[in-house]
Amino acid sequence: MKYLTIDTTTKVTAVALAEDDKLVGEGFLHTTKTHSERIIPMLDQLLSAAAWTLQELDMIGVVRGPGSFTGIRIGIATAQGLAQVLNIPLIAVESLDALAWAGKGRSEEIVPILDARKNEWYTARYHWIPGIDIPECLTLPQAMPTGQWLEYLWGLDRPICFVGDAVSKAKSRIEAVLGERAVILPEYAGLPRGAFAVQAVWQRWQELGEGEQVEPYYIRYSEAEVNWAKKEKARRSQGHE
Repeated sequence: MKYLTIDTTTKVTAVALAEDDKLVGEGFLHTTKTHSERIIPMLDQLLSAAAWTLQELDMIGVVRGPGSFTGIRIGIATAQGLAQVLNIPLIAVESLDALAWAGKGRSEEIVPILDARKNEWYTARYHWIPGIDIPECLTLPQAMPTGQWLEYLWGLDRPICFVGDAVSKAKSRIEAVLGERAVILPEYAGLPRGAFAVQAVWQRWQELGEGEQVEPYYIRYSEAEVNWAKKEKARRSQGHE
């Protein structure tokens, strides 16, 4: 089975081509350009380099969040459009689940942290069971205040391997709290990659065996939605006066 994966949940644009569980090629861009400017040229170049055509694809995989609200929408819209035109199944995975693959085979617990703004991270906890090629989720995805999450992890009293786009900025703080129990991978190894999405998508496909209806996974409302809800609540309350 040949398929494409798309991950635009962070500032990284990551696309990949795979056949079954084998990565065929991936594109990675971490620049100031927007996802909408990068994703189609990257896909065209990747297909050309692999000597594949869109018509050869049997499935599309997309990372549906949590992460950047705009990035999530761009990734899902692109994946849905391609799947509809090509009439092939669409599969979705979560960004934190995909990032857990950055720590495949490690003995430490794997903790992805993504910048959620407002001094919070999108985060979860995973570990790899020896002999089993999938990560087990120990703490479900959530948006957590950074200090509260680090305090919780400190209380676990075990080594933690951190991955994700918030790691480089928070490195000194993480190490100050966890000391030698904090394992920080090189940034290139811990950012979202097409290779990680491929593994997560293939695992999801093995579970489902068919396509699914894909919805964004935001965890919390965007600032615009919060402000709209406040205005709507105020409008309704005024209407009852």
